[in-house]
Amino acid sequence: MELAVDGRQKFSQLEHTHFEWHEAISGVFDEIVEIRRDLHANPELAFQETRTAGIVAGLLKDWGYEVQEGVGKTGVVGLLKSGLPGPVVALRADMDALPMMDEIEQPYRSKKNGVAHTCGHDAHTSILLGVAKLFSEKGLPCGTLKLVFQPAEEIGEGAAAMIADGVLENPKVDFMAGLHVHPTIHTGEFSVTEAEFSCAAVDIFELEVTGKGGHAAHPHQTIDPIMISAQILVALQQIVSRQIDPLDSVVLSFGQIEAGSKATIIPNSVLLKGTVRTLNPATRSQMPERMKAIAKGIAQSFGGDCKLDYQFVTPSIQIDNEARTLLAQTIGELFGEGALKTSLPSMGGEDFAYFSEKVPSVFFRLGTKSGEETAYPNHNTRFDVDEQAFLYGISVLSLLTHNYLKKNEGEKG
Repeated sequence: MELAVDGRQKFSQLEHTHFEWHEAISGVFDEIVEIRRDLHANPELAFQETRTAGIVAGLLKDWGYEVQEGVGKTGVVGLLKSGLPGPVVALRADMDALPMMDEIEQPYRSKKNGVAHTCGHDAHTSILLGVAKLFSEKGLPCGTLKLVFQPAEEIGEGAAAMIADGVLENPKVDFMAGLHVHPTIHTGEFSVTEAEFSCAAVDIFELEVTGKGGHAAHPHQTIDPIMISAQILVALQQIVSRQIDPLDSVVLSFGQIEAGSKATIIPNSVLLKGTVRTLNPATRSQMPERMKAIAKGIAQSFGGDCKLDYQFVTPSIQIDNEARTLLAQTIGELFGEGALKTSLPSMGGEDFAYFSEKVPSVFFRLGTKSGEETAYPNHNTRFDVDEQAFLYGISVLSLLTHNYLKKNEGEKG
């Protein structure tokens, strides 16, 4: 059995090296944990986060922030101005839950059947509220802080909706950061990729293969779309293994096959549904034509045809080199160089990517593992986090903001 990790061990060191930060973060911790447990017990799905957004907006107003509600449908933006010239830093947290069961054995288990915070967005929202309260009491050294509480990350639409509503403007954002809780990393540790892209672009497709149906006893009188589809399924994987640089990263997966009405009938068509994940935008842009050429060539060679409906959904997260360096320096300053680990890019998607396309950004993982109960993976019905990790998330986001503002003090009016 794995022993639990003392979540406060490294954080307690700040009392000697960063006393004011240690006191301020310790002072907001209990309230933030209480907020998190309430959010976890009352999860809301994408674009339905009205209760969550109301709590966030109310707290921000109480703490002296300028608040804008209904941004990107159910998003909330909080603005804090120092009154001194300087850049604008934006920090983002997502608020939505997943349509699945919560099976943790805790008093704050979800009260909604089939809706649960099994990805940690309740933790993200709470951590950012901790940052909000800290700066409302401590103040900014200069510039402006913009807090972005985003809806609908789980369906990949919330960030784009907020951008369309002007979240990156008025005032224009100069730097942006976000985090994601992760159960593969221990509490008190962090990770970031050294690659240019940290999370994959997520695209979906539907491939309809058409033939000529008929009796299964007389296949020579038909054009069998199931047989054609089988050839296409195998051949499309050759794009990944033979047309893409082995050092590049591409995933092409099929998740649904729909065809036929009876075992003795060859159908007229087959519908194949799947997803493509890529890191490199150039590779991403080539995938539809590569897939179409192979699929159509195979279908037509057997007398059939096919139609590809390819939808570009969420881009890949771009990590700005200067932002990554500042993150590493900040974590090292707080918790020592060994606290930051290097992680490989993930082929999972994250719509923080939309922000990173437009603003120099950094996105990192926050360790939340302290034992077996907090080691279940994201999107698992038993997923939970070590709440002691909030101390570290609040610390890094707060000092990262402070360091960026100080570094660029007076550059904007």
